[in-house]
Amino acid sequence: MAKDFTAAMEPVFRPVLAPGERLLIVVSLTRDMGTTEDVSVPDELKNLLDPTILVGGSHPGNLLQRLTFGRALLGGRDSSAGRLYAAIDGVTAPTLVLTDRRLVIADLELVHLTTGNWLRRWLGPTKQVARVVHQVPRESVAGAVLAPAGLLRRGRFLVVFPDASACSVVSPLPEPGRRAAALIGPVRPSDPTAPSGGTA
Repeated sequence: MAKDFTAAMEPVFRPVLAPGERLLIVVSLTRDMGTTEDVSVPDELKNLLDPTILVGGSHPGNLLQRLTFGRALLGGRDSSAGRLYAAIDGVTAPTLVLTDRRLVIADLELVHLTTGNWLRRWLGPTKQVARVVHQVPRESVAGAVLAPAGLLRRGRFLVVFPDASACSVVSPLPEPGRRAAALIGPVRPSDPTAPSGGTA
């Protein structure tokens, strides 16, 4: 399945690849519903005991979300993982593209062809275009760890960075998620001289 999807999507991503860059896998992603920040149990309990919650005066907090879905992000929003999470969360159709040189988050957009008759223009999108939202050199990724969670997130894995941050990445199908994690490779010890980050 993953190989078929990658082969089918290769023409769409060919324009964003550098000369000689090899496409390894393309994985459609969904946003992880876990929390992105630490949860303070005392503060959450205070929020739940606040009587104005009954009239919409306060938010019940993130405790239930954390207990149900866990953490989607380890590290701050300005960490390497935080930038990756923001890229996935900020697009309509997030797609992970792994090449021999980089890890890319792209957004797939459907565009109308401007040529053709009125019927062809009216009946909608005729071409998919990939737009790079975020990219990280492969050497700036420490590795990946499988982290399936529940029935709907069996394709979940963590992308780990040398700055000790990690971002949860969820493939709707388990096999592409497992294959992407295997291609990224196991987490290797961090090298203090290694570059970290990525570009938006």
